[in-house]
Parts: sequence; C-alpha cells; structure tokens
Amino acid sequence: MSQCTSNKNYLKMIHLDPNDWRYYESLEEIKADGLTPIQVWSPLQFFTLRGKTSKLAKENLIPLEVEYVVLAHAEIDKYYLRKYRGYSIDQFYFMRRDLDFSGSDETIDSMHRYIYDDRVWIIMTKEMVEETKKMLERVYKANRRDGEPCLNYKTFIDLMERELRLEDYRDYGRPLPGFRTACMLMETSIREIWKNMGSKNGTK
Repeated sequence: MSQCTSNKNYLKMIHLDPNDWRYYESLEEIKADGLTPIQVWSPLQFFTLRGKTSKLAKENLIPLEVEYVVLAHAEIDKYYLRKYRGYSIDQFYFMRRDLDFSGSDETIDSMHRYIYDDRVWIIMTKEMVEETKKMLERVYKANRRDGEPCLNYKTFIDLMERELRLEDYRDYGRPLPGFRTACMLMETSIREIWKNMGSKNGTK
C-alpha cells in the first residue's frame, strides 16, 4: 500500500484557504475525486502489514504512506488535507519514549484528540482499497482455513490492537502479579473473535 493520495490528478475538488492550506468542504467532494474516506477510530489505522505478511505482529507493521483529512472545527465544514508523517508504532500508538522520541509530540497529541473526537478520515485511492481487501483475505486464510474469507477492516483493527497489547504486555508486564492469567485472558479473547467470525462479518 505504498501509493500516496497526493497525486494531483485526484484533487479536482480541492480548495485553498487564505494560507494555502488544502481542504474539502464535504466527504462527498472527496468521493467525487475518486477517493474513499475511511473514518479513523484508532491510531493503528495509520499502519498496515508489510509486503505479503499475514501474521498480526508489531514487527510486521509499517506506516502507511497516506493522506488524511481533519475536520478542524466541528461547526465549520472544512476537511483539511494532511500527509501522515510516518511515525513508528512505538511513537504514534504507544507514545513510548526512546532515543529519538521524548514520549510526547504536539502533532501526535493533536491527531489523537481529533481521532477520539471522530474528526479524522484516512483518504484511500481505489488501489489502496483493493490492496486492503487482499490483505484482509490473506490474514483470514492464514488464521482460518475454513469457509470464505470474511474478515472485515474494523475487526482486523480490533484484532491487531489486541495482538499488540498482548505482545507489549509480554515484553513489559512479566514482573507484574497475575502476569500469566492476564496473558491467558488476552489470548482467549483473540481466539474467541476468530472462532465466532462468520459470514455476516463481511470484507468491507
């Protein structure tokens, strides 16, 4: 999913404000440009599985080269276009301090606020949508070998978040009391999602 949405051929409906910031006036304008706006409810949506991998693991996640829109003011219909800066999982999802990251960043903090206020949409091209569908099918087949692939995008994000939390807890929670029980409960919740997945859980 390497193609970025900044291709000018797509931006026929784009507007410019007095400061030359690009924006749309509605989600319908985005669709009219041949793009698909995807509501963002988790920071994890700015990542995808690399290559043809199918294992839900931190080491397989890479940042999306993608643009997104932010409804900066709920009362004003201006969806400002931005490009994701390629923050790592530890930076953008876990907000974890390292040699290159203080553990806090104004841009990340702002994006998180907008995400949890339901005011961010990732912008996907048709190619990105198709690649995402293929990825979901690949992940399903790697985890369940029966029936038609029926892993949808929202469930994929849910599973990925659970896998990441489990992986992270195994790395950092070992000294804590009840470590094994907590791991078992998280593993069980993941298995139950796969077990209960049925045909109603479509791929879109």
